[in-house]
Amino acid sequence: MPVLSHTVLRQFGYAIFQAAGLPEDQTRIVTDHLVDANLVGHDSHGIMRLPGYARALHRGGIRPAGNHEIVRETPASLVIDANGGIGIVVARQAMQMAVDRAVQHTLGAVAVHRSSHIGRLGDFPPRAAEQDCVGILILNGGGRFTAPFGGTARRLPPNPIAMSVPTRHGPPMVLDITTSMAAGGKVDIYRARNQPLPEGWLIDQKGNPVTDPDAFREGDAAMLPLGGAAGHKGYGLSMMIDAIAGGLSRAGCSAEHPTRGGSGFLALAVKIESFIDPDDFKREVQVLIDWVKSSPTQAGVDRIYLPGEIEDETRRQREVEGIVLEASTWSDILDVAGELDVPQPEAGGTP
Repeated sequence: MPVLSHTVLRQFGYAIFQAAGLPEDQTRIVTDHLVDANLVGHDSHGIMRLPGYARALHRGGIRPAGNHEIVRETPASLVIDANGGIGIVVARQAMQMAVDRAVQHTLGAVAVHRSSHIGRLGDFPPRAAEQDCVGILILNGGGRFTAPFGGTARRLPPNPIAMSVPTRHGPPMVLDITTSMAAGGKVDIYRARNQPLPEGWLIDQKGNPVTDPDAFREGDAAMLPLGGAAGHKGYGLSMMIDAIAGGLSRAGCSAEHPTRGGSGFLALAVKIESFIDPDDFKREVQVLIDWVKSSPTQAGVDRIYLPGEIEDETRRQREVEGIVLEASTWSDILDVAGELDVPQPEAGGTP
């Protein structure tokens, strides 16, 4: 499998997206988001998404951000119709809009429908945390491939949630999870690597376990909710996210034909200073961190990680060692570059 420097991938991505019709500033936002996803270890939301995005942009299925419509507004909230704008840019803008309102009114909430795929949710709430806000983002999105607890049919999307708080030392603490056993893109990674899926992710229509990633993509298997066979909590969380994100965004809750297609999201920001001095808040968070990390570890466990800490370590490692791509992923990127007359990097861009 090819190994690419993140700097080479960035430059290549900028060129491809610009050739596909994205404005220069948005090419950087989207490409950096995808490459950063690879750097932190979330390959399912990384550069493998580039060919699909670029082709959709070139053909008009996705539009540059900036043509959105404000459907409803209060001092603390917005409802936005993104008009097919590229989701990564739209979500970044929505989170900043939420922060701007929180600064003025303690709470900022921005609900969005009709954007394209918004990428890795964990990229957005830390932007609020860096501005002394609590950041939260929920989405009733992705393919509707998850079975309800006790069921076998596909009914719910992965319905992810991400949240972040500032810390006293180092980057914000961030949680980014799906309410299904995994994101659909992680199945694509196993498929691209010709590997079976872990047991406990998928079931067939009779409830039997499935490990073939092709069965998932062909629609013959459903994913279990977070927790697997004991996934009632993941299922319950998914239902509440679907109701809130789908309902408030006007995208529509999950159904065979959601009102406006589903995949709506809600960006929330809470101004910390309205409740406590930000430095005092960060001290409290540090107390929590120190207390949790003081726990003895189980056999075979070297250390206790904070939410987001593994991603930070992975970033540092991959910035030096490069990003490993599946041969099929790299081939697809080269194909779309050829379709858009973008020259490929010299020598494959290996670090």
